[in-house]
Parts: sequence; C-alpha cells; structure tokens
Amino acid sequence: MVSRDIQRSIRSHRGKGFTLMETLITLAVASIILTAAVPAMQDFVVRNRMSTEVNTFIASLYLARNEAVKRSQDVKICPTTDNKTCNGGNIWGGVDSNGTPIGWMVFQDVDNNDIVDTATDALLQQNPPPPKRFLITGDNGRPNAKFRSTGQAAGSNNTFVFCDTDNVANTRKIYLSNDGRVRVDKLSTSDCS
Repeated sequence: MVSRDIQRSIRSHRGKGFTLMETLITLAVASIILTAAVPAMQDFVVRNRMSTEVNTFIASLYLARNEAVKRSQDVKICPTTDNKTCNGGNIWGGVDSNGTPIGWMVFQDVDNNDIVDTATDALLQQNPPPPKRFLITGDNGRPNAKFRSTGQAAGSNNTFVFCDTDNVANTRKIYLSNDGRVRVDKLSTSDCS
C-alpha cells in the first residue's frame, strides 16, 4: 500500500513544474523581447526629457512675463553660467564650445546692467543646464528677453531652438513674439542646426 501512495504522489506533482527545456525557451524569448524593448525605452526617456526641458523653459518665460506685470518692473530672462550675470551669447542651455555648462535665469534687473545686484535686483529663478546631449540656442544679437510691466517683450522677439545632438528627440522651436506670446513648433530630428 505504501508504494501506491508514493506513486500517486509522484504522478500528482509531475505536472506542476517546468522542465529544463521549457525554462531555456522562456529565457530565450524574454531576452529577445528585452533586446528590442530596452533601446525603445531609452529613446522614450530622451524624448520625454526633451519635452520636460522645453516645458521648463516656457514656464520660465511665463514667469518672467507674470512677474513683470505683478511688480510693474522690467524682468529679464537670459543665459548664464553663474546665476549672477548674463552671458550675452546665443547659447541658452547646454555646453558651449569651451565646455562650460550654461543654464538660464529670470531676474528683476532694476539698473538694466544684466547683472543680479543683490542690493537692487531680485533673482526670481535659476535653471541648471540641461543634459549635455541637449543644446538650446537663440537668435544672434538677442542675448536676453526683457518683459515690460505690460507683459510685452518689445524688442525681445526671439526663436529658441531645442536640439538633441544625438538626433533621437525631435527638434523644437519656441517663438517669443514682441507682445510676449509663446508658440512651439515640433520639427524632425534632422533639423538640428
């Protein structure tokens, strides 16, 4: 009788596990799926990060505009390396040709000297440089954007180009008009210039 009980026990447990062959096939299929999915996921993360950088920059433009109206004073946004002075160049974010990381800042510039003077000016926002693969450029001759107390950016119209130097994320262009409005265009990945 003992032998019949053991035989029944063995039969009932046979179908509850995986064989070595089944396990190897499952691992092979999983590795193929992961090989295809990981690069796609990395590209998704890069495109998402580009959108985040664009949205952060637009939010900075709107902050400058709103603060100018609220304070009844001119408020600037400009590229910077030290969050104290405007660079005066057309690279607004990323790394310049010397390898210097560049971000941007929003500040109230009472004396209009492009420097945050602690006695008179107010630093409203400072943004670190975006990841190295992203480059933000503006038009030559437009080193900052100044919003007036009316919310207008007269004389500050500019086109900002957000570019992925690895050509994964689509290039974006942000247009700032003289009346202070912002518009965004999404271009192809090859439009990086």
